Amino acid sequence: MALVRLETNMSVGEDRVKTIKKKLAAAVAHITAEQEREVLVEVAGDRRMRMAASGDNLAHVEIRNVEIDKDRAPELTHAICPVLEDALTIQSDQIYIAVISKRNSMWRVNGTVQ
Repeated sequence: MALVRLETNMSVGEDRVKTIKKKLAAAVAHITAEQEREVLVEVAGDRRMRMAASGDNLAHVEIRNVEIDKDRAPELTHAICPVLEDALTIQSDQIYIAVISKRNSMWRVNGTVQ
């Protein structure tokens, strides 16, 4: 089950949160071949974030518990960036994406290692 965490320094209203969650879940499900209903999405706005001296709007997206080859990074970028450009008007060069492999992570459920 993939976990997508979006953090941004912008205010994100509840209507936009719903739209972003749905679109990010669909994009990640498509790339990872998971069921859309199994992609968890968390959206956090109004974060105190900035890149160096820039006051521009930005976003950090962390995708956990997935297996994506590095050569698919452009495909992932092209799936996620338009969602945030459209919903938050954040330019793609201000969107940072981190992918954390499930092979290198230990997930615990009810005290057992999965």
